Amino acid sequence: MKPNKWKETLSVVLSAALALALFLVLLLLLSWNIILCMILTAAAYIALSLIFRPVSRIGKIETESLANGEFLNERLTEAGADYNRMLKAVRQICEQPLLDECRDLITRAGNILKYLTDNPEKIPAARRYIDYYQEMAANVLEHYVELKKTGLSTGETGKILRSTRESISTLKSAFDLQFEKLMQNELLDMEADLKLLKNTLKSEGYKEPEKKGQETSK
Repeated sequence: MKPNKWKETLSVVLSAALALALFLVLLLLLSWNIILCMILTAAAYIALSLIFRPVSRIGKIETESLANGEFLNERLTEAGADYNRMLKAVRQICEQPLLDECRDLITRAGNILKYLTDNPEKIPAARRYIDYYQEMAANVLEHYVELKKTGLSTGETGKILRSTRESISTLKSAFDLQFEKLMQNELLDMEADLKLLKNTLKSEGYKEPEKKGQETSK
């Protein structure tokens, strides 16, 4: 269950429990008229629901106060999910200096994610970063971890290690460039940049995993 759904469910349960407790107190202990008890209980439930209603936020800003707030929250959640994928993969990497380079990449991704959280109005400008750059980084890291688990030979391991290091170096440069453009309030919609990054990664031996839909259609 998603965090927001869980909070909403808890809010409903808590409000209903307190309203029921009020009903029992009024009816059984104070012997009030049952109709009056029901009316007061219903009013109390509505009031408690409003009090305990979870407030969705992006950083310190309430989602409802933003234009397209729910959409912005969804996009930021997507970015957070890919960031967590990166973290999970890096925890399984121990080879140096690759590990240090991966941590540098994580630091850059974390800085961008924090910036978007603090400045949610900039999220639309980061759509390319969220949809492609960060997802690509997560794919590269996961791809390396998966290959390592297959028990490659020493020669193959060295080749994959070099290729991954080159990819990470390229991605770090791309992250820096995108963060700089984001800070300058430029739309991250540069087709030339995307094409260059794709071609660079391909030349370094990284093959982008197929989409799930493509795999199932075969």
